[in-house]
Amino acid sequence: MVEPDEIRTERLVLSRPQPTDADAFIALHNTPEAYPHDGWLRRTPEQALEQLDRFREKWAADGIGYWTIRLAGTAEVIGFGGVQHHDEDDGPELNVYYRFFPTAWGRGYATEMVEAALGWARRHRPDRTVRIVTDPANTASVRLAEKLGFTRYLERQRDGHPEVVFRLAAR
Repeated sequence: MVEPDEIRTERLVLSRPQPTDADAFIALHNTPEAYPHDGWLRRTPEQALEQLDRFREKWAADGIGYWTIRLAGTAEVIGFGGVQHHDEDDGPELNVYYRFFPTAWGRGYATEMVEAALGWARRHRPDRTVRIVTDPANTASVRLAEKLGFTRYLERQRDGHPEVVFRLAAR
């Protein structure tokens, strides 16, 4: 199955990350405000580039991955996110990830992007459970997961930090 290079929503353009997105990716991962709940995940510019390369490798291997998120009608990158294949102990899943520049917060972009990701997942991978993993103190992400029908599945520690796993069952 060949996946689309781009998905459009009412306000967003979601596209495969390109090498030209590197400056925005580094900038996002070096914006302390973009990590209010998980600052321990911040990356050096070199680490950010390695992560962007992994995003691109997942696209090459799986035909889907995390997107560069732009405002429709502009070239402005406001974040990165989407769905990506992930193997858990109990089988393959799709993982939802997103990180936005703080200037994009509070406008519903995360919800719009996740809804587009779920739409894609339900059409192309209906057999896969979809998950969102977040810090339990990240009330905005917890609310988004609950609003979209995810259920709290598991609370755990990762690298000594708390996280909660939400799941949306396969159809």
